[in-house]
Amino acid sequence: MFLKLFIKRHYSSITSLTNPPSKESEIIQLCRSGLLSQSLNLLNTINKISSKPILYATLIQACTKAHSFNHGLQFHAYVIKTGLENDRFVGNSLLALYFKLGPTFSETRRFFDGLLYKDVVAWSSMITGYVKIGKPNVSLKLFGEMIGLGFEPNGFTLSAVIKACSEIGILKLGRGFHGVVITRGFYENNVIVSALIDMYGKSYESGDAVKLFDELPEPDAVCWTSVISGLTRCEMHEEALRLFYLMHRKNGLSPDLFTFGSVLTALGNSGRSRQGREVHAKIVTSGLCGNVVVDSSLVDMYAKCELVDESRRVFDRMAKRNFVSWCALMGGYCQKGDFDVVIVLFRMMGEVDLYSFGTVLRACAGLAALKSGKEVHCQYLRRGGGNDVIVESALVDLYAKCGFDNYAYVIFRQMKVRNSVTWNSMISGFAQNGKGTKAIAVFEEMISEGVKPDYISFIAVLFACSHSGMVDEGRKYFLSMINEYGIKPHIEHYSCMVDLLGRVGEVEEAESLIQGAEFRNDASLWATLLGACTSSTNPTVAERIAKKMMELKPDYHLSYVLLANVYRAVGRWADALEIRRQMQEKRVNKITGKSWI
Repeated sequence: MFLKLFIKRHYSSITSLTNPPSKESEIIQLCRSGLLSQSLNLLNTINKISSKPILYATLIQACTKAHSFNHGLQFHAYVIKTGLENDRFVGNSLLALYFKLGPTFSETRRFFDGLLYKDVVAWSSMITGYVKIGKPNVSLKLFGEMIGLGFEPNGFTLSAVIKACSEIGILKLGRGFHGVVITRGFYENNVIVSALIDMYGKSYESGDAVKLFDELPEPDAVCWTSVISGLTRCEMHEEALRLFYLMHRKNGLSPDLFTFGSVLTALGNSGRSRQGREVHAKIVTSGLCGNVVVDSSLVDMYAKCELVDESRRVFDRMAKRNFVSWCALMGGYCQKGDFDVVIVLFRMMGEVDLYSFGTVLRACAGLAALKSGKEVHCQYLRRGGGNDVIVESALVDLYAKCGFDNYAYVIFRQMKVRNSVTWNSMISGFAQNGKGTKAIAVFEEMISEGVKPDYISFIAVLFACSHSGMVDEGRKYFLSMINEYGIKPHIEHYSCMVDLLGRVGEVEEAESLIQGAEFRNDASLWATLLGACTSSTNPTVAERIAKKMMELKPDYHLSYVLLANVYRAVGRWADALEIRRQMQEKRVNKITGKSWI
């Protein structure tokens, strides 16, 4: 009995081996091997084509892989005739075809809405698609519809909606999805966890991102990249670099182009040119040179490290450039003060993006090149520009620095969104054009609207007080900066205050202010005070300040000139001659005066 069964089984297996495969199975095999044209040729030889769903699903998948949308449309028409469109497998294959090759995403949505049977795969594809085309709000709305119909989300669905939360910046909802991940048992899924880490990083919650990463038993390269990117975004460059070296050296994981991009950003922002060169060498050995993302990051890193020549060399070698590479190089030249080169590069770009407008306008402002700035402004408007806070802040700065503070104020008033840069540009604009009262009014308006002033805001307002002789207001804002806002005064703040007090003859108060500062031995502060002593009626104070300046900067000629003039004014002719002798001895030459007339 057992022998008969064995012989029967053995005979049937031999028969199956000797029988030639059907043409349908050959077509499926050709499709899976990526040979679409051969499979279509074989399909045309069949008189009566099978109506098996797997055959058409495989053919449609092959069309998607071969980027042959027209053939896919033909199969779509056929499956509609045969009623196979309602098959789940065929429907999802067609959805993937439209999703990847469709002319517009609205076509994909139209097909999705017409699907009779939608499973979680179809819903997840659409939710992911809306995130990819930059419509995260629609993605979340679609997720709500899916849940309302009773579908259970899978890992791909959750990673997509978490990414949508990070794009919109809804941290509270993102935390809610984090809870869903835990309750549904997805907490060890690296794809989902990396999306959560990225979400926390983009929400500037670096502590949560690192904690989540540390809880992973075996993080993969994507998770490492996500946490490094998050830390870089939060400007925790030291920690980001530490994790990069741990990832590469101790864990043996190879960084990809996104990892290198984040690391180069961290190195550029922290000015670590030596380590930047080392990472550059690693990129070369990894074979990633020539990738536009990596090369653009290198251009940016060298530019931020003030190595503009290195940045230009990388840029010139790039076969393909994007907006990031152009803007990074222009930013480097702008930082260096080579504003003419920035304008030349901008004209070479051809097609430009909004960020490049902001950079070139900064260069025009640096040159006070009103004509070029107006040209860029017109080009920005022709491109449909409007409501971009970076560009319009640069426009405010440009017109203010060119002396057109009233026009700058018009743009400022028309802006729907203003950041601290916008407010600072307007305050500085009025201050530099001698309109201290207006500068202070804008500063007070900024505070009333809940915008917290930074150290640059106080430089601008103190400068306004200084050039308008507003001593009481200057004292008030200087103390407010320290006591109310906890901003430590920089040397620029002290310079404004010394200039303000010196202009109104309060030389001793200014001297006391310098003596109490951590910059008490900075020659620039004493030089500012020395200038105020030319009109001082107290020769003792003037003598003391001049001698302090001579001690700090022995070759500064104005110290000797002022002191000699003080001695002459009080009749100390011998001392005046002694100062003259010291100048000759130390070879300090009085610089000849010049006139612009």
